[in-house]
Amino acid sequence: NDAVPANILVMQPRRLSALGLAHRVAQERGEEVGRTVGYSVHLDSCVAPDTQVLFCTTGVFRRRFLAEPLLPGVTHLIFDELHERDKVTDFLLI
Repeated sequence: NDAVPANILVMQPRRLSALGLAHRVAQERGEEVGRTVGYSVHLDSCVAPDTQVLFCTTGVFRRRFLAEPLLPGVTHLIFDELHERDKVTDFLLI
């Protein structure tokens, strides 16, 4: 199989949203957070080498984007709650 595994980043405007969604999606997939579904928020993360869906805050994503602008390995970007835009989200959309 030559298919590239998905590596999805889902950005949330708030820490609580990122944590809650990671737990909910992991629960619906029948697994613990930190396996194929993880999260990364300021000063806290729960990820593994095989994490395929990462929920993070826009601030965490901004730092990652500034360090690696080409986002190696990332296959999909999802901006959730986009109607709650701020300066960081506007910067990321440019």
